[in-house]
Amino acid sequence: MKTKRSHVKTTALTASSRAARRLRKSILAASCLSAFFLLLPLPATHAGIQAVRIAGGFTQPLYVCAPPGDTARLFVAEQGGKIKIINVPSGTVNSAPFLDISAEVAQNAGGGILGMTFDPNYATNGRFFVSYTTARGGVFGWGVSHIARFTVSADPNVADRASELTVLTVDQTQTDHNVDWIGFSPRNGDEGNLYICSGDGGHIEDNGPGHPPGGNAQSLQTLLGKILRIHIEENGTYTIPSNNPFFGSTTEKQEIWAYGLRNPFRASFDRKSGTMYIGDVGETLREEVDVNSRSNPGGGQNFGWRVREGFIQNPRYADDPPPPNAVDPILDYEHDTTGICVIGGYVYRGNSVRDLRGLYVFGDCFGPENGDFTGRIFTLTYRGGVASDFQDITSELFPTRIGGYTLGAVTSFGEDPNGELYITDLNGNVFQIQNAR
Repeated sequence: MKTKRSHVKTTALTASSRAARRLRKSILAASCLSAFFLLLPLPATHAGIQAVRIAGGFTQPLYVCAPPGDTARLFVAEQGGKIKIINVPSGTVNSAPFLDISAEVAQNAGGGILGMTFDPNYATNGRFFVSYTTARGGVFGWGVSHIARFTVSADPNVADRASELTVLTVDQTQTDHNVDWIGFSPRNGDEGNLYICSGDGGHIEDNGPGHPPGGNAQSLQTLLGKILRIHIEENGTYTIPSNNPFFGSTTEKQEIWAYGLRNPFRASFDRKSGTMYIGDVGETLREEVDVNSRSNPGGGQNFGWRVREGFIQNPRYADDPPPPNAVDPILDYEHDTTGICVIGGYVYRGNSVRDLRGLYVFGDCFGPENGDFTGRIFTLTYRGGVASDFQDITSELFPTRIGGYTLGAVTSFGEDPNGELYITDLNGNVFQIQNAR
C-alpha cells in the first residue's frame, strides 16, 4: 500500500502553496463500494443546472442559511466572527453586520464562527444559535467551543450583542476539529432538539495530549468526536431527550447521540424523509458520508473512527479490532482520485431545479490530493439504504455562465426556506444552484 504523509488539517485560508492548502483540510473536517467505483459520467439531463453568484466580497465565509419563512435574506457566517446579511432581491450586502463577535472568537486556523442556526420559532422569539471557538482557555489551553444563543434587536437586521447566553461549552484539545455544524431537526416528535457536530479534538489520528486510550471518538466520557442532541429550554438551558442512548447514565455523557466521528464539519436533515446526512472529514485515505434514518430517532450509532476510516480499517491502527457495533458509511471516496475534505450538503427539495430533485448535493473542499485544490460539487441518490449514481457536477456549474466566476475551495452548502441550495467558497462568494433551462 502506498504510504502517505498524514494531513494535519487546519484553516489557514490564505496560503497559496500546495503544502499550505493541504494543511487547511482540518476544519472542514448499503453499498460497500468506494466512490472511485461509484463515480459515473454526468448525465445529459444535468445540462439544466447552473451556478449563479448571489454576492461576493466575504472574508472566509463558512456557512449560509436563512430564518424559517424568510425568503428575502440570506445570513452568511464569516469565520472571523461576523454574520452578514445578503438582501436576495437586490444581491446587496448590508454594510453593518448582523452580529460581530470578532473580539470573542479565535482568529487562528481552526477557531472562529463554525456554524449557526435559527430557532424554528425565530419569527416570534427572534432567537438564533451560533457555534464558535475561542483562541485560548479551557483545561487544555487550546480554546473552548461554545454553543451560544442570541436574540435579534428591535432592528431585524441587527442582533442584540448583549443577549448572548451560553448553552454548552466543550474544551478543545487542539486548535482544530472543533464543534462545527448545529441544527434543529424537522422530524415529528423531535421538536426543540438541537443537534451538534463535534470533532475529535484534533491532533493526528485522534491521538496525543487530551486523547484517552482508544481516542476521543470512541470514548463515552467526552463530548469530542460525537453528534450531540440536547433539548433547548425556554430560558436557554438544556435538558437531555429521554431517548438519547445514554439518558440517565452516571458514567457516559448523556448529551451523546452518535459517536465514532473524526470531524463531522457539515450535516443536514432531509426535510422530506427526515434522514440525517453527515459529511465526516477523513484523515489520510478516505472521506465518508454517514446517515441516520428517521426510523432510528434515538441514535446510538458508532461510525467507527478512529479504528475505521470509511469502509476500511485505518492503517494507523491495523492491529486494533474494529468496534463490534461500528456501522458503515453510505459512501466513501479516496483522496487520490476524488477529494481530500468532504463537505456535507443537502437533499434538494426545492422546486426550481428539477434535475436535482431528491438528490443529495454535497462536495469536497479541495478536490483530489494531486489536483488543483479547487472545490468539487457532487450528487448521489440514496434510496432503500443504498447510495448510487455518485456524480461530479462541478463542470456543469463552473465557471458560471453569468460572469464566468470559478469555484474556490468549498466551505459549505446552505438551504433557504424554499429548499433552494447555496454554496460558499474561500474566494468569498455565495452561489445559488439554479435552473438553466
